[in-house]
Amino acid sequence: MNLSPEVERRVEGELAGGQYRDVNQFFDTAVRYFLDQNERNRERLQALRRVGQAVDDAGLYERVLVPSQE
Repeated sequence: MNLSPEVERRVEGELAGGQYRDVNQFFDTAVRYFLDQNERNRERLQALRRVGQAVDDAGLYERVLVPSQE
């Protein structure tokens, strides 16, 4: 694996902190966190799309956010 010098320095700093047994545990933890965050972000986006669809279906956007043409 080729890491930029900055990332390599940061990983070494994390390993020196003693929270991880070795580089494998560090990367396993990092990848799991990354994948979990991506899944949460997908779920949030789906929820926002459902909310947006409900707002559209109820006509709330037009009633609340679009200025009246009266």
